Amino acid sequence: MKHASVLLLLIALVSFTSSAQVKVSQNNPSAQFNPDGGFITINELTAGVGLGVTNVPYSKSYFGFTTINGYQINKSFVAAAGTGVLAYNGGVLIPLFLDFRYRFNTEPFTPFLWADGGFLLNFKDVVNETKQFINPGVGIKYTFSRNFAANLGAGFLLQSGAGARDSFINFKMGVTYKF
Repeated sequence: MKHASVLLLLIALVSFTSSAQVKVSQNNPSAQFNPDGGFITINELTAGVGLGVTNVPYSKSYFGFTTINGYQINKSFVAAAGTGVLAYNGGVLIPLFLDFRYRFNTEPFTPFLWADGGFLLNFKDVVNETKQFINPGVGIKYTFSRNFAANLGAGFLLQSGAGARDSFINFKMGVTYKF
């Protein structure tokens, strides 16, 4: 009888302390970014350093701010549109573009790929000074909560227009908010 009661006590203790499910700690709610579909906004500071010939306007360097709004289709894929303000060595251009991002997981540190493409508008001379661009890159996102994360990335921006083609190594740093 004594052995049976000790055995029952051990079984009870094991059953109360074991679980087949992984729990997210309340002290670390950032274990996963929200994997559900829904609207998302990404705000980034961006800067680039020109490659090759940099003595012509809009080719040496730039810095600016972009805001991207779109839809998270599933846990990995985001499709969005963006705009902002970019200050170049030759003046200011307004980007108007599509942004696609692929995230490899939803953990706190998440690598991702991005591809931007669109137009750089120059309102001083829209017809002759507007440029086209593509900007693929890689980055990493750190999740603070299910709806808020910071991201950092680097890419290659290629722009063409007005008889010239310029390329840049660019860097982006920003925040992501999922509604």
